[in-house]
Amino acid sequence: MLKETLRPVWAEIDLSCIKHNITEIKRRVGNTPIVGVVKADGYGHGAVEVSRVLLDNDVSTLAVATLSEAIQLRDADITCPIIMLGLTPWHY
Repeated sequence: MLKETLRPVWAEIDLSCIKHNITEIKRRVGNTPIVGVVKADGYGHGAVEVSRVLLDNDVSTLAVATLSEAIQLRDADITCPIIMLGLTPWHY
């Protein structure tokens, strides 16, 4: 019965809209550094893809929630500074 109550949902991410949003933010804040928060896989929209668009548009730093998210970006050859918003286990 549960299957009958669910609706198919999806999100289509237009990376050019992200680029436009960054351009508008930069226009409003001037020469202020911007940190792109891409935790939770870019809120489910693809952290690596979103990160590349952000970095290509003068965002110089990214932020993630967990060490595994930071490692995912490094594994994708993203080399900018990454801020971890969550706890880093002591053994790292």
